[in-house]
Amino acid sequence: MRCQKFVAGFSIADLLTILGVLALLVLLQITAFAHNKGNSHRAVCADNLRRLALSWLMYADDNRGKLVPNVYDSFRPTNNWVAGLLDFSSGSDNTNLTLITRARLYPYNQAVEIYRCPEDLSGYRGVLRVRSYSMNSWVGESATGWLDGPDQFQKPARISQIRQPDQTFLFIEEHPDSINDGTFFVDIYDTGQAARMIDFPAAFHYLGINLSFADGSVRFRQWLDARTMPPSRNTSMTLNVPSPNNPDILWLQGITTYRK
Repeated sequence: MRCQKFVAGFSIADLLTILGVLALLVLLQITAFAHNKGNSHRAVCADNLRRLALSWLMYADDNRGKLVPNVYDSFRPTNNWVAGLLDFSSGSDNTNLTLITRARLYPYNQAVEIYRCPEDLSGYRGVLRVRSYSMNSWVGESATGWLDGPDQFQKPARISQIRQPDQTFLFIEEHPDSINDGTFFVDIYDTGQAARMIDFPAAFHYLGINLSFADGSVRFRQWLDARTMPPSRNTSMTLNVPSPNNPDILWLQGITTYRK
């Protein structure tokens, strides 16, 4: 009697199936890693903004309730919360850390890294800029609010003048093509069909951003309107543009300031 040998093996179909499963597993791992990395950066950014808000509160406490200066277009770092003009040129302000370290908030948290979101990769020839955040133009000593309206709304210069600290934003992530000085302008006069986007917020985190508030809290906001989040082109963008009935502008107007 002859002994027959049977050789077990994989068919081509079996191999293709196994390779397909392996490829799917790799894809799932890459997706999970990217998601976790995004969540990590968002958490770091939220912590940055929380630390800036706490520095802001400590400054007010040390100065009998007087808020840190928030001067539009000011390049005197010793008399402002921050100084410098960011752009996409070789200008020294983009990388000059003394514009942070000589400013009023720095003594309360001596960590320059808290001024930049880890998702903000904007820079010039591979060198990252020093700052991703701006301050509400309506809040602070010498705050200007918005330049083109009647004097109907509060511009608090003392912490006691902020009626709803948990509803008044302080620091915001600004779009890398919009950020220039340290002030984020919100037009609260023009609403609905007449609404305008003056400075553009960022959308670093799942089409949204972190903001800190005058009570020291931090919140996440996911934008609803595509006009709020134009793609970054690494060049200064056109600001102060019409954005009729933009729900994101309506939301920003509601957390900026209030009538006198």
